[in-house]
Order: sequence, then C-alpha cells, then structure tokens
Amino acid sequence: MKTFQCNCKDHPTLFFESSHCIACDRTVGLDDKFNQVEPYELDEGSGQFFKAAHPEIRYQKCDNNAQFKACNGMVNLNTFVPDADAAEVLCFACRFNETIPDLTIVEHIPLWKKMETAKRRALYTLNALPVPLRTISQDPESGLSFDFITDRNVNDHFVSKLTHHEAVFTGHDCGHITINLAEADDVARSHAKMAMGERYRTLLGHFRHELGHYYFDQLIANSPEKHALCKQYFGDDALDYQEAMDQHYAKGAPADWHKTFISEYATMHPYEDWAETWAHYMHVIDTLETAQNFSLTGSTSGSAVDNEDVGELELPQDQYYFSVQTPIANILDTWMDFSVILNSLNRSMGLEDAYPFVLTQSVRRKLSFIHHAIHNRLNQLPELEVETQDQATEI
Repeated sequence: MKTFQCNCKDHPTLFFESSHCIACDRTVGLDDKFNQVEPYELDEGSGQFFKAAHPEIRYQKCDNNAQFKACNGMVNLNTFVPDADAAEVLCFACRFNETIPDLTIVEHIPLWKKMETAKRRALYTLNALPVPLRTISQDPESGLSFDFITDRNVNDHFVSKLTHHEAVFTGHDCGHITINLAEADDVARSHAKMAMGERYRTLLGHFRHELGHYYFDQLIANSPEKHALCKQYFGDDALDYQEAMDQHYAKGAPADWHKTFISEYATMHPYEDWAETWAHYMHVIDTLETAQNFSLTGSTSGSAVDNEDVGELELPQDQYYFSVQTPIANILDTWMDFSVILNSLNRSMGLEDAYPFVLTQSVRRKLSFIHHAIHNRLNQLPELEVETQDQATEI
C-alpha cells in the first residue's frame, strides 16, 4: 500500500483511508481510477468537487462517503453511469456491494466501515494486477459482488442468534462473497480465532481468502490445461468437499502439515489450499509495497550472496512488471528476510508476530504457481521439482 501527498504548502502525507488533509482541511478522497488519494476543491454553488488542475471535471462524494463516512471514494460525474436498477451514486469499490448491513441498527455502522476499509485494501491490490475486476452489473455472468450480513446480535458481540434469520456463513459462491459482519467485531473475531486454534485471523485476510476462491474460477477452472497443471500443485479439487470438511473438523490437520501447507486450514481441501495460498501471496506483495513506500530496508540473510533488499524489488503490481521483473523466487527470499524483521518489531512492542508462518519449498512452489497464473505466464513456470527436504526460516 502506498501513501500520497496533499499539494498544499506543507505537503502532508495522505493515507489510503484519508478523507481530509490535516494541514489545509480540504476534502481528499480516492479517485475514480482507484489508484490515487488526492485533494479536491469544493464548488460552493453546485456542491460538487473538482481537482485544481482540472476544474472542468466534476466529482461527487460516493453516497456511502457523504452519508456514513464508510469510504473515501469520489465519483467522476463526467463519466459516471448509474446502474440501471440503482439510484445511488457509488464509487468504484462500493459498486461491488450487493447487500450491506442493516444500518437502522446503529451499532452496525462502525463495523460496516471496517468491512469497507478491508474490502478497499483488497481491491486496491487486485486493481493493480492483470486480473478481471468487474461488478455483476458490468459482467452478470462472471462479475464479483459482496454481501455483508449477520444472523447474530451485535449488542453481545454476536453471541446470541437473531430470530427469523437464516444462518450466515462467510464464503464464496459463483462470484458472490459473503462476509459475516461478526468478523468486523474484534471480540467476536478473537473468540473465533481462539476457538479454532488459529494463529492469524483478520478481516483483510478473510477478504483475500474468499477472493482467492473467486479467482480460482476466473483464472483456472475454465481452462482444462491450467486446471490439470494446478492439480499437480494443489491436489484434486474434485474431492468431496463436505466429506473433507467433516474429516478436518473431526480429526484436525495432519501432524506434519507445516511441511507442505501454509496453514492448517489449507490442509482441509485443495480448494482451501489454493485460497489460503492466494491470500498469502496478496499479503506478501502488499506488505512489500508498503515497505518500499516507506523506504524500509534490511536483511537477515547470512548467506554469502545477500537477498535483494526490499527497495530493489520490482513487484508484481508495478505497471511494467514483466519488462523488468524480479523473479518470484527473489521476492519470496526477500519476504522471508523481511518477515523476520516485521515479527521482531512486533515482539519489541509485546505484540504477536505479524506473520507467524513459514514458507517451505512446497509452499513457495504453490505461491509461484499463483504468481504465474495471475500474470498468465504458466508456460514460464519452472519444471515441478521432485519433493526435497524443505528449508524454512522462522524465529
């Protein structure tokens, strides 16, 4: 994730979630191209906004921004075409919403804001990659949509069930992603994390995981050749899912799961292995972009040839990545170094490790597959090696 700057005298930093400049107090927002947070001037007469350099282009705050401050999106009125069945003026990210929480329950509003923040971060990374990113209005057959709903009571941290509500499960179904609003509640999410024995459970992680399922359908499932190759890395996703889930929750992960999987949950079924690995790929490239943005450097490598420093990497979300690419192996080497530094910083603050995972050779191969699938370069995958003794870095 990058930071931005206001163009006022002090040039203060603007963050991805910023809605006003702390120096000049002007409105700032995420532009309609979803790649820049910028300041906007207000036309007092019309109530519309414009950028100083292009006063002829008029903007309006996204309705979710203006009414609830649930996002910081700006809508280009010169190019905006409303959905046929919707009266709202919504920004790029909010147009993916199919269902939002019941906002007559005021306690839902701050949790919904957290959902929107995580969703925008997930979409921001995807928007920089060469993958399809369309709403169901744009693509009724293959578009993406989100439902943010719950079947439980917000007032007791989602412990008690609401009457006359069907059970809500976080998941993906043919482009429709459902996230239970309870995942935005820190107490409820912590309880779930402890109950399931997880080392890591975040709202952003949920979005990236479910988006992984969506992109399996978009990038792999409809191509027999790619699907067959994918099975060599992740296993046969045709295995009975319900049976695999029942066995996983009854017996848990295999004792040696860490040798070939990124998480215990990934062991449940090849479909979940793909989604977990996809989410970690997104974690890696987004965090490295953030490190680059702040000019963070450092290496823990003790080898004769040091790994590339963070600032030296060309990242997959860079516009011309494949013309000056850094191999995925180098990116992962650098990440393994940087994650040690990241975890050590957290420990210095008495916090849990930011990235409590190990990238074994088997996991690295899966990450490499996803990397090449995203860039439609599976023909450039290194030949799948025979399983060797895994090497890992952990602290």
